[in-house]
Amino acid sequence: MKKQASEKAHTSADNKKKLIIVIVSVLGIMALLFAASYAIDLYNDSKNKVGDEPIDYDFYPADFNENIFEDADYMMKIENGFIDYTDSSTNLTLGIERETASEHGKDVEFMVEYVYSIINGDLEKYNSFFSKDYPEDSKKQDRFTMQKLYDVVITKIGNGDVTDGGQSYTKYEFALEYKILENNGTFRNDIGSGARKQYITVSDKYGEFGIESITYVYIK
Repeated sequence: MKKQASEKAHTSADNKKKLIIVIVSVLGIMALLFAASYAIDLYNDSKNKVGDEPIDYDFYPADFNENIFEDADYMMKIENGFIDYTDSSTNLTLGIERETASEHGKDVEFMVEYVYSIINGDLEKYNSFFSKDYPEDSKKQDRFTMQKLYDVVITKIGNGDVTDGGQSYTKYEFALEYKILENNGTFRNDIGSGARKQYITVSDKYGEFGIESITYVYIK
């Protein structure tokens, strides 16, 4: 009996070790994918720098009363869909709609709703997307107008389970890029008519999805 108990304990310990190895491997792969993607974009941006000074963009006048859905030029930009979703695990890219985003996972739906909070100029909703762990010294956002986002690309880099202090949750890594028609600078003052990718870490640590960090690729 003692021998059987010893063998069971040994087997249980081996299984735990295997599980830990699998979790560490998954997180390691996620970190490598994230780092590689970030490094490539940082290199590409560094090739586009203009001397040592950041680009000074000319912004359009800000109109806080404008309903962007009454702008014919913007409606033409988005009439055939404007959000593409890519899953790095399959390399498959397809257009998605707000109403069907949940079919790709609650995390993807979260990202789509985040995008729509920007489009609608909804400051309260936008700031609600951030986790308690979002750095206090990183400003969330002040008041901004509705934003004419188009050519939106959401890329899921990966996800993995995390155990921290006995608490288990999942982290998700996304890349997000978009263009803003007639950018007025009230939301993004680091882009003009082009796009600049952001890397966004999301987790469900507190029972709901929340953004833990946003990393920008800046031109130096």
